[in-house]
Amino acid sequence: MRDTLVQIAVRLREMPDRAAELVLRRGELSDRLHRVLDDLKAREAEVAGVVAAETDGNGGKKYPNEAARNAEIRRRLQADPAYLAATTEADRLRQELRAVDAEAEQVGRRHRSDCQVAYLVTSLLGAGLRAEAEAVLAAYGAEPEAQREPQAQAEPEPPKAEAEPKTEPQAPKADGLETGTFTVLEVRAGKSEGTVRAYCEGPDGKTAVYAKNGAAKVLSGAVGRKVEVRFRRLDKGLFAVEARPVA
Repeated sequence: MRDTLVQIAVRLREMPDRAAELVLRRGELSDRLHRVLDDLKAREAEVAGVVAAETDGNGGKKYPNEAARNAEIRRRLQADPAYLAATTEADRLRQELRAVDAEAEQVGRRHRSDCQVAYLVTSLLGAGLRAEAEAVLAAYGAEPEAQREPQAQAEPEPPKAEAEPKTEPQAPKADGLETGTFTVLEVRAGKSEGTVRAYCEGPDGKTAVYAKNGAAKVLSGAVGRKVEVRFRRLDKGLFAVEARPVA
């Protein structure tokens, strides 16, 4: 009971500061995204102007109709490394914005829940219902089964030679853990603080990968990229014990 109350008190103190940090972070990302989008629009307008002004050598337009001009504009933009790099950066910034929005939503919901639980427990204790207050705190502090970190088990012996990165999950080892390489498609905040649910694509298709602590940070920062994950299979999805980016 005491530990859960202390955790709630710490979050009530820290959440407002974290919310402010997320607002600032979102504003910074939004500004960067708008600058990149402005650069893309400027480049598109520049290429469109060049294409529209080109002639066929006889005084006529080289691209006389809109369809021909649009096709040529697209062709030139797709061959422009700077334009393609800016497009990739815009996509990355959008993903970061989604992750910040998800965390901000989680922070707000957690703060409201902490306030409500603190009020409920105070009311129960004031009414002399200590057992009920302890039951509420026990339920509130419990993690969903899918997001609990597996119990620590003995690590398998390290391989004698450096192995190539796997593209498919390995066969289950003695400790029940497997290793596989996945592409992170999307990451959402989990129900418990510090946890995430990542939607990944691997050799067997798309699956949910749950993680917390260091593994959660790696997955959150790898949207659109590949990661190597050491995981345990759950009834629905995987639980990542370790994760690292794949170059």
